[in-house]
Amino acid sequence: MDGEGGGTRGILSPGAIPEVFRIERLVPSADLADLVAVHWRVAWDLPPGQVHESLVLSYPAVNVSFEPDGAWVTGPVSGTYRRSLTGRVAVPAVRFRPAAFRALVDRPVSSLRDRVVPAGELLPLHAAAVDRIRAAPDLATARPLVEDWLRGLPHRRTAEQAELDAAVDLVERDRTVTRVDELAERCGRSVRWLQRAFADAVGLPVKQVIRMARLREVAERALVEDVDWAAVAADLGYTDQAHLVRDFTAAVGTPPARYGRQAR
Repeated sequence: MDGEGGGTRGILSPGAIPEVFRIERLVPSADLADLVAVHWRVAWDLPPGQVHESLVLSYPAVNVSFEPDGAWVTGPVSGTYRRSLTGRVAVPAVRFRPAAFRALVDRPVSSLRDRVVPAGELLPLHAAAVDRIRAAPDLATARPLVEDWLRGLPHRRTAEQAELDAAVDLVERDRTVTRVDELAERCGRSVRWLQRAFADAVGLPVKQVIRMARLREVAERALVEDVDWAAVAADLGYTDQAHLVRDFTAAVGTPPARYGRQAR
């Protein structure tokens, strides 16, 4: 459910957030910044019988969340992440850097794609630690508990993983990167190397990472009135406006112009 940085980027219909749920975010401590992108906590309190469907154009990353029924690893999501919110719940969580979770496990991250797995199946985690983290009244209290746990985990962080983190960062900040071969050239790597490395450590195809970054940009621009969609399509490397509309509709379920009207 986490959006990027301190904002709501990636969360669809962000205008509904204050009415439905509250998000907190904190940066990691310096010694964990190579592993952790952000600590986050989401809380909601809905009346009995009310359901809110939360939709997120996901970032290429693994999350670990501490929920009422235990700790869970959510692998990288290849499309739109959907979750039905009910009742009164608070969930602290941590989002890893794009390739960082590979340093903690002995399997390709692609094996976790679109999966939610009990954290204890992948990482050493005592039930008492989970209970303490879940019971934290706010993120400022939960963060040091999560970080104490992370510091105790054996990990094998590599230069290749750091290089992949930088490649994903490049896609996120530079919208001129719209093809796999362009990213490979910018990284000084072959397309084949990039595809293999992304599958192993990021868990998603390079093409899909680029696609989701473009879709998040489309969703962001849709929140502004009087959008020139033909210009947006050209700017983001789509073949034409129809291509952009088809791609966004396939991911979100509604064309971008209609989404913008509903979300504003």
